[in-house]
Amino acid sequence: WELVKEHIGKDGTVGYRKSMQNYRYVDTIGFICPFLVSYGIKYNKVECIELAIKQITEYEQYGMLENQYVPSHAYKLDNKAPLGLYGWGRGLGWFAIGLIDAWNELPNSNKYKALLEESVVKFAKSIIDFQQSNGSWNWQVGRSECRADSSTTATLGWFMLNASKIKRISKDCLESTDMALNYLMKVTRRNGEVDFS
Repeated sequence: WELVKEHIGKDGTVGYRKSMQNYRYVDTIGFICPFLVSYGIKYNKVECIELAIKQITEYEQYGMLENQYVPSHAYKLDNKAPLGLYGWGRGLGWFAIGLIDAWNELPNSNKYKALLEESVVKFAKSIIDFQQSNGSWNWQVGRSECRADSSTTATLGWFMLNASKIKRISKDCLESTDMALNYLMKVTRRNGEVDFS
């Protein structure tokens, strides 16, 4: 918590590095948000939970492609301009991990649970559209001619498995999870190495 606090910028969100305080990277959602929620609950520090929620919601506001609900790699703090590639598979993975694990950590009674649940539903519906027929997601999810990415597929599969706890999207999420697992089994060698990661 002390380390995270040292990286809070003038806007009240957390920078990736102290030397990069003008930008907010999607990676940070996965790095800190689940931790902040878990720590905040364990030690009764509401400010940690609120920081995690702010980190996610600010990214949703400034770093997402509206029509497709996929993150850009970053956004610039002063003018809120999105930067980098939209649909970078691992960027979706960082967002997915941060969102779903933060949502999982929140008790049902927490006032932010429903807010994050709506984001989970929206993201699940969006990424299902980008899943390839072989069960994978590509390194650039919007381009079917790009190579499949096992890291992206593993993180988004994890997201889908956990999102399946939400009744209204459960069936679609479980189907997506099964497809992702089938793909991952096909690219996992007998010695445990995973190709295309």
